[in-house]
Amino acid sequence: MLINDWDIGLADARQWNVVPGYCDISNNSEWARGSPIPVFFSNQIGFKPLTVILLIKGAGRQEILKNCSMVLAHLLDPAVLTLEKFDHKFYGILKKHSFTENPMNITFVDYNRVAKMELEFSVYECGDLITQTFTGLKTFTVNNPGNIRSPAILEITPQIGAASIELTGIFQDPNTKTDLPATIRNLTTEKKVIINGETGLITENGTLKAEDADIWELPTLLPGENQITVTSDRMEIVVKFHPFYM
Repeated sequence: MLINDWDIGLADARQWNVVPGYCDISNNSEWARGSPIPVFFSNQIGFKPLTVILLIKGAGRQEILKNCSMVLAHLLDPAVLTLEKFDHKFYGILKKHSFTENPMNITFVDYNRVAKMELEFSVYECGDLITQTFTGLKTFTVNNPGNIRSPAILEITPQIGAASIELTGIFQDPNTKTDLPATIRNLTTEKKVIINGETGLITENGTLKAEDADIWELPTLLPGENQITVTSDRMEIVVKFHPFYM
């Protein structure tokens, strides 16, 4: 098991058991008094619960306690969890932890060389980063292997300056899933514009460019095929995303 790029084996710990969950769901649908039919809204998803149980060894009690402390010190900030026998990664924050000494109930404490630590996280599940590049095309398709809407990073590098371009197919209303065309203005040859659906930043060569963008939602990809169109074929467009899973 890895916490970010740190191997828990360095603390003489190993993954013992994992209890995954599914994303929390909330909904604001209502049936107003006097209305003949209710008003339905799409479900909103939240964090996924994840419990990881570790066995942590040591030459004695003090070493076990030190190793447990080392694991927890790597979980003070949001972290990427790479779990054994899981294809996807989990990104989130530690919510709660518990510690059990001598979980094997060994009678002679002198022989106790292991402790159990239970870690409870709030996470989201995602696949590895997918990067696709398209040049000289007005229409192209990006396939999202995830099963829920996934944020995307859109990189646009003009091969020739343009007063404006319009993009469709990668900006959607989160409730209705209808397309919301976006317009980017004042494009300069070879100056890369990045619209980051994860951070919300819109930049050009590292400088903020939000004032030149008419965007109602950040770029996301629906599960399956997403057909994207752009009004100019003199662009190199890179789409990067982590597929998200329920």
